[in-house]
Amino acid sequence: NGGSTMPQFSIIIPVYRVEEYLEKCVDSILAQTCQDFELLLIDDGSPDGCPEICDEYAAKDARMKVVHKQNGGLLSARKAGVAASSGDYIGFVDGDDWVEPETFMNMHNAIIKYSPEMVLSDFLCDYGDCVEPSNQCFEEGFYDRARLESEIFPKMLFDGRFYRFGVNPNCWSKLVKRELIEKNLSPVDERIRMGEDAAFIYPCMLDSQSITCVKTPTYHYRITEQSMSNAYDERLKDIILLPYKRLKEKNAESDFDISSQLDYYLLYMVNFLLRNEAKKANTMSKKERRAVIENICADEDIRSAAARVDAGKLPTHTKLLASALGRGSVFMTEKYVEFLRIYLGRKQ
Repeated sequence: NGGSTMPQFSIIIPVYRVEEYLEKCVDSILAQTCQDFELLLIDDGSPDGCPEICDEYAAKDARMKVVHKQNGGLLSARKAGVAASSGDYIGFVDGDDWVEPETFMNMHNAIIKYSPEMVLSDFLCDYGDCVEPSNQCFEEGFYDRARLESEIFPKMLFDGRFYRFGVNPNCWSKLVKRELIEKNLSPVDERIRMGEDAAFIYPCMLDSQSITCVKTPTYHYRITEQSMSNAYDERLKDIILLPYKRLKEKNAESDFDISSQLDYYLLYMVNFLLRNEAKKANTMSKKERRAVIENICADEDIRSAAARVDAGKLPTHTKLLASALGRGSVFMTEKYVEFLRIYLGRKQ
């Protein structure tokens, strides 16, 4: 019956605490106008009704597989999905997002026409009451290696405005050749919880000889109150630099240099960490807080990146931060965090 051919692509949904959204997500994929795919639901030890929902769907549709695993976080779920999948291309959808019916047909058509190593698509930021299309630095169509190096790579991590990605690092709204994903996802540290997509998507791009871009946005990235969390994350200080370190390693072995973009990316990650430290919910002692800042100011990568960036491309408060970090000044960096605490306190 011809059913033995490999599906053209595997769509992986990591599932964790998305009970109220999961059915809409899965239904939107099953309603695709392109049917040549397999769908993998990776239950990452979800403590709600998600595991049952996954099993119910899989019992009804032969294209679906469920993997139940112990909770290990988003990256471990994505890795488990890739290991269980068989498609030539791998795509991801987050369990609280949803897609329009032609999403994968648009990508399928791009593959049939150009056989690229990756497909990138624009997407929709869905706030519930309004929807905004993404604004990324590519045009519709095919990019060979030379065109990637002249038009996309120089802006993909930082498009010149702080902080705007030229190509959003999310792994959803993209399809990636299996070999590229396998090569670049496996070395990524599973502890990462901020920048986890950047840590393997940019490496996949740097390895690509060809990419096709789709400008029609059909992926709904759901932005909820929870996405904008006010909670303090005490583990962040131990893992925040892991994506940067992975990208720095990748850059060292790549024939295209993104080190100047990485300087801005590092500053962005440090700023994110300091915002976390400044949150009201942070109950660490003054001494513990100071230790976090001392570690940041002593970090050679951070100090040299802060000294190299063009201050003209930074917002005023980030200029102050870059100046403090470039000098390795604990005092000035502490003052910056105090300023953030007042600023964030007004918003909370």
